[in-house]
Amino acid sequence: MTTAQLTSVEVGIHNVLIATDFSHYSNQALNFGLELGHAYHANAYVVFVVPGDEFMVAGPEAYAAAKDAARRDLLELKEELRRKHSCLEGEDYHLFLLEGDAAQAILDFAHQREVDLIVVGTHGRSGLGRVLMGSVAERVFRHSPVPVLTLGPHLHQLAQAGRPKNILVPVDFTPASEQAARYAVAIAREQDAKLTLLHVIERWPAQAQADRARVMQSLREKVESLIGEEAKGLRCSFRIEVGRVIETVLYTANGIEADLLVMGVRPRTGLLNRLMWAHAYEIVREAACPVLTVRGDVAER
Repeated sequence: MTTAQLTSVEVGIHNVLIATDFSHYSNQALNFGLELGHAYHANAYVVFVVPGDEFMVAGPEAYAAAKDAARRDLLELKEELRRKHSCLEGEDYHLFLLEGDAAQAILDFAHQREVDLIVVGTHGRSGLGRVLMGSVAERVFRHSPVPVLTLGPHLHQLAQAGRPKNILVPVDFTPASEQAARYAVAIAREQDAKLTLLHVIERWPAQAQADRARVMQSLREKVESLIGEEAKGLRCSFRIEVGRVIETVLYTANGIEADLLVMGVRPRTGLLNRLMWAHAYEIVREAACPVLTVRGDVAER
């Protein structure tokens, strides 16, 4: 992943940000992110955010105690990475303690360090405390101008970091899903991975029942046209399914043993996006493999 965008020619990760909160879920993301950084010879930045607003309400003493606890946790993390993985701070990764709103601090740091991939873990809920919960992961991947790789609580289909073999891309013909498809093509080409593009029809139009075969073929051709010439030489399949979007995407991912799911997302603005948001976030939360989300409205930084 270049600092501008993935292309069909080259995929490269130069700077990766890994957000941690010392929970089990973020530890999975930490290990995966470090492996990914090592595989691409990238700079790996491991960050923890002390959420200022939450602790300042309890008073300055509570905030100071939270920062002290975070420093101790970071020292323990450094020792664990050295002992278990032979990773040295300053050589294999760099540790940073940030303050403020967790999601915004992560996004600001990513911009300052010209990060081109963010890795986060989530267990899909919201609330206070030390866990990097759904509300934070959600805001990060919805608003990040660079790709975000999220590892959820149901993870069990995990390829070697940076080496996926089966990639699934749900598409709905929006600019966001078209951008996601281009990213997926680039990854598939570099890793010689199989690429599956999926379009889901939630409700079959009554007027199309009489000519179902023709409509299905037309939709398949439309899905194929998303990647067109870029797909030459790749192992690709194109699927049209009828059903509820979330369940169908997850069922298909499990069926093909996808080890990477690539989705296009948009910033949440207005009622329509709030209604559509549940699809993207539910898929991220329930997926059995890492999910790479790509903003459809960002061409370059």
